[in-house]
Amino acid sequence: MSLSPMQLFEEQISALDASLRLDAMCRLKLVGEAMGKKETLGSLIPFLREHTDDDDEMLLKMAQELGTMVPSLIPGSEASSLISILENLAGVEETVVRSAAIQSLNNIIPHLTTEGSKSLLDMVKRLVTAEWFTGRVSSCGIFASVYSKFDEAQNEEAKDELRKLYKVLAEDETPMVRRGAASNFSSFASVVEKEHQATDMCVIYNQLSQDEQDSVRQLIVVGSQAIGKILNDTQQCKMYVFPCVKNACNDRSWRVRHAVAKNYPTIALSLQCEGDLVDQMVGCFLGLLTDTEAEVRGAAAGNIAKICDIAGQDMFVQDTVPLLEGLSKDPVMEVRSKLSQALMDCTNPEECSKLSDQIILDHIQPIIQGMLQNEEESDEVKINILRSLPSLTRILGSMKEIITVVSNLASYMLSWRIRECVALTIPSLAESLGIEAFSGGNKSFLSIWLTLLQDQVSEVRSACVSGIYKIYEVACSSTDGGAWVTKNVLSVLRPIYEGSTFYLTRITHLRLVACLCQSDATPKQLLDEVVTVLLAALSDPVPNVRTVAATCLTPIVGFCDDSLINTKIRPRITEVCDATDLSVANEMDHDNDFRMQLRKLNSVLEA
Repeated sequence: MSLSPMQLFEEQISALDASLRLDAMCRLKLVGEAMGKKETLGSLIPFLREHTDDDDEMLLKMAQELGTMVPSLIPGSEASSLISILENLAGVEETVVRSAAIQSLNNIIPHLTTEGSKSLLDMVKRLVTAEWFTGRVSSCGIFASVYSKFDEAQNEEAKDELRKLYKVLAEDETPMVRRGAASNFSSFASVVEKEHQATDMCVIYNQLSQDEQDSVRQLIVVGSQAIGKILNDTQQCKMYVFPCVKNACNDRSWRVRHAVAKNYPTIALSLQCEGDLVDQMVGCFLGLLTDTEAEVRGAAAGNIAKICDIAGQDMFVQDTVPLLEGLSKDPVMEVRSKLSQALMDCTNPEECSKLSDQIILDHIQPIIQGMLQNEEESDEVKINILRSLPSLTRILGSMKEIITVVSNLASYMLSWRIRECVALTIPSLAESLGIEAFSGGNKSFLSIWLTLLQDQVSEVRSACVSGIYKIYEVACSSTDGGAWVTKNVLSVLRPIYEGSTFYLTRITHLRLVACLCQSDATPKQLLDEVVTVLLAALSDPVPNVRTVAATCLTPIVGFCDDSLINTKIRPRITEVCDATDLSVANEMDHDNDFRMQLRKLNSVLEA
């Protein structure tokens, strides 16, 4: 006799094996779908209501699964029975279970009908007045969803009661409850009407910002953004929000100061800064830049570009520039790292549009130059600068000292990450300085680039390969690009390739020459040169090299004319295919990948 889905579920949920019970709970929604809406509401939900005292792992899965049942299985008009179960789960001791219950409640509440709004208010009241603090903590997470359900004018009394209840939570004697109120303040404030912000929400905000617990003050700092956006008025923000922000910048706890430093740009934007409020916000920010705690200085330094974009160029020159030299020599590396990235963001118009190129050359260039020249500076700081140099293409030609430092870094830096960044930067230097900078003997960037191309670290070689096409494009803009590359690059690499005993060097060279042919516009002479190199590599003694050659040649065939294909490519491929047994497909055979690629190349030629 077959068992019904409910009987199977009851049997598995009652098993002694914990893994079987957990597996059953993980399939809760599937069981409900098999039973249908009517039997789920009549049998499954009442059964679950009697089993809310199980172990935490089971309760966690129950809370998660219940949230997925509405509205796909159970319509919002009939979901009140689920609400009661989740309310019980929101009061348990285990934090993850409570969090899952709150998330499910927030998923279900928007689907409930307006008739069930009063029951929601009653649920909030029960949680807020719960004897054990867990229910009160959980209630903080559902205020925004419940408040949003009362969208009619006649529900103003209920909304007023909800705002008062939240104030009760903000004044709770238990720190965990006040932390819950602080962490959920932004979401609740964002749904409260503007006319109640100054009278109700700002009062709660100010109260939490002066809490004796630093964890509460740290969390409420983020709420400054929500209040500022909703007030949307400079004078009101200056009256109600800025004093709390100022206090946070001077808070006795470094964690609070770190929180405000980390979020300072978004807070400043939300306050609608104008006039003297801008000056006051900048003054607080400068205090964070000189804070006694490295974590605070680092968080503030990382936001220099964003604050500059808000306050303008004059503020940067008059107030921030005098502090840059000291920050660049900060004893803590993390501060210097954040500063280096922020300064490079200042030079990027997409990140900071307020600084002129002359300001960058006069005030930022000396700082980043000093960081790059300092042999004791960390790799991370130098990498932050080098990786962002391509965004300075427009003015790199005027930064002679920086260019000299970059050219020297490749020769003495032991860190391969620095050499990789230099290799990635060289194409941008070509774009700024012109192809002439890549000529002139051992000191030229071409010489540096060719040296890096033979680096022992594959990432450095790959960085050189990725930039060859940009160098080629720069050469094309001022001269015959194909002839320049053939003379200055391919002719130099040819003897290195032919004399190389290191197969990875040959693979790098093959990939590099293949990168030169990316369109039908490739000059015929250059295309012929590249094809010749790749065809010759098909006979390399190392299978990996032969595979790379065949792989690179396949897309290039599409750019070749019939003459080159019939006179050079097809005869060579036929010769290689005749010498290779293409039918062999042994996974242990090193030539297997080469055979597969050769078959693909052959099919392209026959198409």
